[in-house]
Amino acid sequence: MRRWAGDLALGLRLAVSGRSSLTRFLLSAVGIAIGVAVLLVGASVGNIAHQHQVRDATTSFAANSDVPVDGVDPLYWSLDPTVFHGDRVERFYVHAAGENAPVPPGLDRVPAPGEQVVSPALADLLSSPEGELLTPRLSAEVIGTLPDSAVPEPGDLITYVGADASFVGSDGAVPTYGFDPTVRDEPLPPEMLVVLTVGVVVLLLPVFIFVSTSARVAGAERDRRLSALRLVGAGARQVRRISAAEAVVSALAGLVLGAGLFLFVRLFAEDIELSGRRVYREDVVPDPVLAVLIVLAVPGLAVATAQFAMRRTIIEPLGVVRYARPVRRRGWWRLALVTAGVAALLYSGSAGRGSDLWIALLVVGTALLLVGVPVLLPWLVERVVRRLSGGPSSWQLAIRRLQLDSGTAARVVGGVAVVLAGAIALQTILMTAETSLGDRGISSGKPSIEVLVSDESLIEPVVEDLSALPSVRGAYAVSDETAFVAGREDRPDLTQTYLSVMDCDAVRALAGATECTDGDVFARAGYEAPPAPGTSLEFRDYVDPVEGADVAVGPVGDEYEVTGTWTVPKARNLPESPNLRVGGTLIVTPGALGGVVLPDVRTMVHVDSGELTGDDVERIRNAVAAHEWRIYTYVLGDVSAGSARQAFTTVSSGLYGGAVFTLLVAGVSLLVLALEHIRERRRPLAVLVASGVPKAVLGRSLLWQVVLPILLGVVVAVVTGVGLAWLVVRSMNVSLAVDWLGVGVLSAGSVLLAVAVSALTLPFLRSATRLTSLRTE
Repeated sequence: MRRWAGDLALGLRLAVSGRSSLTRFLLSAVGIAIGVAVLLVGASVGNIAHQHQVRDATTSFAANSDVPVDGVDPLYWSLDPTVFHGDRVERFYVHAAGENAPVPPGLDRVPAPGEQVVSPALADLLSSPEGELLTPRLSAEVIGTLPDSAVPEPGDLITYVGADASFVGSDGAVPTYGFDPTVRDEPLPPEMLVVLTVGVVVLLLPVFIFVSTSARVAGAERDRRLSALRLVGAGARQVRRISAAEAVVSALAGLVLGAGLFLFVRLFAEDIELSGRRVYREDVVPDPVLAVLIVLAVPGLAVATAQFAMRRTIIEPLGVVRYARPVRRRGWWRLALVTAGVAALLYSGSAGRGSDLWIALLVVGTALLLVGVPVLLPWLVERVVRRLSGGPSSWQLAIRRLQLDSGTAARVVGGVAVVLAGAIALQTILMTAETSLGDRGISSGKPSIEVLVSDESLIEPVVEDLSALPSVRGAYAVSDETAFVAGREDRPDLTQTYLSVMDCDAVRALAGATECTDGDVFARAGYEAPPAPGTSLEFRDYVDPVEGADVAVGPVGDEYEVTGTWTVPKARNLPESPNLRVGGTLIVTPGALGGVVLPDVRTMVHVDSGELTGDDVERIRNAVAAHEWRIYTYVLGDVSAGSARQAFTTVSSGLYGGAVFTLLVAGVSLLVLALEHIRERRRPLAVLVASGVPKAVLGRSLLWQVVLPILLGVVVAVVTGVGLAWLVVRSMNVSLAVDWLGVGVLSAGSVLLAVAVSALTLPFLRSATRLTSLRTE
């Protein structure tokens, strides 16, 4: 034990003694600190998500009880969100039906008509010049500000607006008798589970690779010093213990610096926005178990890396055998690693989707494939550079250096390559998963703005308000109806026909017809075949349609009342047009119905306009804002998504932000290792300059030493990333969707990152090649 303690103490002293050792120690500690800070942020994600769920459950009406309670008056509420310059504003209309009505969390009382309580971010927006166009929609008097406990995220725009008694009988007004703050963990769909599982591996694995790479900073110089220890009598096992102690002291210093960096960044958590998401400072707390694992794993990984780096190095009293030409790297075990990852992902397809085995296979397979990138890169670089020769002096110097030691350059760019592979895989999986959730909407050659009107008496005022705007050519009311083949109650879902009822002005503006007379019927070109002329259709008013079903459509067996019957006339075909913005199989003018009584449906007012600016869109919303909850304005592209898509957007936004941050970490690691590479080779570089080699040639040589491996790394990363995405999405039963433009942008960005880092090292190259370096060696 005394000998072990002495060896460890010697390793600790050697790690920080002397200028060279101290520089190496600082580079390694800083690299590990960055990785530790990222890991601590990752360990805080669980608590951040949990606190977000707690706030969301506390304030979400979805968790409320609608069962009457004795002695409690109902609180009527309705969510009527709006969008302002791309930002969603959660607008809740509330009305207390008595003095004993429950009060939403965070409010002292239920706002009276003409009053509102807003979130801090919304209060700042309304009081700023940027919020001038939002004020007409939120014109009620602000009587208070919501506390943080009632706002899921710092930047959320939320308001509770008081409504009058007419709100109680309106569509969408829901009674509630209390609030249940219970957090309900709903299982994620398999598509999002895949995205989240793979995303965590993609984001965290490069950090561990970065930590292990930082532990190998100045490996050659360390080996030479250990050789000197052998000369004075140290044994081979003692040398390994001393090397382990040096790695431990750097790792411990990195842990302390990383914790300090994490605490410093945490101070600005509420000001940092990644992909539109922000968090509260007090929520950024690492999970205790994960924090302990990080404290134990980082030194262990540093020691294991230092010992693994010495596997082929024979440190003897008279020198380091590794200075000879290295043995050719073997590729079989590297390919076996990749093959094992492919096998795990292939087998995951037969495991139950969402099961623990399925998740474990995804994690193991993804990790093995991504680890294969930095593992394969040195072998690939070695094979390529052996076949290269000739060229300018800078090229020859670079190739010769790579032929002698390709592993160092491959390690330098390996971190960027593995991040690139993970980002490509993540981007492809996200795009494929998003496709499986359904399209966002049908694009149109014109701006698509529609106003949903729930009260028939408001149709004319809404049309007048919109038509008065200078940016609007016209506003047209369109009623979407559903008709059924008369006498077919067995399968109404197969015998229903959708009709859009509008006047001729609307037909010309929205459907592209050149001629129209009241009484005409039109069929859409390139759409499903309409019912044959003479078919008898009936309009049904279902007594209790299923929630979420199509308009006036209930399941087979539901009771309904036939409001009228209609015989389909011969329809005129509309020309194909990319600007067609109505959805019915048949477009019917009112005169064609002949007085048929239609079921009660809500009407859409379509806005016909030219090119619109962002302010024009906001003015359109403001023009009908006086009708409050009785209308809702849809603008194609910022319509509120369903819960599944909102969850997907949250997950994808977080992963995209993490991928960008991880790529920046990889860039920092690349800079640290490149600087260490120059410092380690300062003597031979100084000899070259003394021999007459221009510094510009050396600079270009260093650039080639990075560009060639990074180009090979990009090729490996693209193949690995797309292949990983294909293996993962096999279990999703959807077609692979690859954004090749995005892949190209990511690849070009990685190459530019490597070139930029090489350019940043040029000043250090100038100082490293001074002739004084030769005299002081």
